Amino acid sequence: MIAMQYKIVLPSDYPMEKIETRIKEKGHLLDGYPGLVFKAYLYSRKDAEYYTSSNSYAPFYVWKDHHSMVAFLGSEGFKGLCEQFGRPEVRMWFIEDEPIIPNSKCPLAYIGNQIIKDADIHGLNFTSWETVSVSWFCRPELADKVSGDIYSIGYVAYGLNRI
Repeated sequence: MIAMQYKIVLPSDYPMEKIETRIKEKGHLLDGYPGLVFKAYLYSRKDAEYYTSSNSYAPFYVWKDHHSMVAFLGSEGFKGLCEQFGRPEVRMWFIEDEPIIPNSKCPLAYIGNQIIKDADIHGLNFTSWETVSVSWFCRPELADKVSGDIYSIGYVAYGLNRI
């Protein structure tokens, strides 16, 4: 399986309600998407209760295979995102084990290069040797114990190939 993320950093005065509305209106469109295990619609708000340094939209995907991922990156939906925000750098990692999928009780996500032993997802990019650890926080106070990017989870789309 392949994990994929892109992060769109937005201006500090960007009305983040637009991103939250985008997630509410479009999140369900990837439910049942072929080859998708899940997509966590992640975003950060500079004015959030947890520490974050910027406003951003940074969805995190897990794909069953590269064919599905490539099909999505060539889709009209992704083209629309690129037209609105510019073409983002897409980061990818091979996942070592079965990923743990976030549930509705988890409001926050941590994504970083810090290796966390009990993280929900571990991955490695064999080109850059960059690692990734992802943890879903069902208790927001746990987010203070890691250094890395903390995001709110706006919605989770479950693909056709949900584990």
